[in-house]
Amino acid sequence: MSRYTGPRVKILRRFGMSLPGLTRKTVAEGVNPPGEHGAGHRRKASEYREHLDEKQKVRLNYGISERQLVNYMKAAISSKLDTGLRLIQLLEGRLDNVVFRAGFAPTIPAARQLVNHGHILVNGRKVDIPSFQVKANDVVGLTEKSKKITAILESLAAPALAKPSYIDDASFANVKEKFCVTITGPAEREDVPITDLHDNLIIEFYSRKV
Repeated sequence: MSRYTGPRVKILRRFGMSLPGLTRKTVAEGVNPPGEHGAGHRRKASEYREHLDEKQKVRLNYGISERQLVNYMKAAISSKLDTGLRLIQLLEGRLDNVVFRAGFAPTIPAARQLVNHGHILVNGRKVDIPSFQVKANDVVGLTEKSKKITAILESLAAPALAKPSYIDDASFANVKEKFCVTITGPAEREDVPITDLHDNLIIEFYSRKV
């Protein structure tokens, strides 16, 4: 399954919640799901559907393909850390997500475009791979020309989310002047912007597939 490129609000209505990585748009709590039957479709989900939906929330929020998520699950399972926490660290550690969380872009799709087009530096070197994994002490910033791009300046003026734990406080406070942030370490569970994420359901969904 490839990366989702369809209507974003439709996805929010399907889950009845916001996915800040996907879009800045929001839906009211209890909004009807898409489709002609509206509220009539909101029935008690089966166990399989609950597991599937939890997996899809993550995949859609971070803008990754099914194959990429499977690979992250394999890496998380083989890790000595808690599987759910390691999965979160891998997702939050993607360069496109870090660019988003640093405030350089309003969404992850927009951040991915910045990375793809060569606007992002890691430790002073241009990196154009959205899935690149940042690590502790990495400095993520903009190229000199990119510091004048209006869309980036507008995003920095009004970040979509609060600072995550893995970005240094001082660098985040000065990002509008310095145009770079420093990574302090791996992400924590609390850094995930998805409300009430149940990573155990994702693990169970893939338990027989990876």
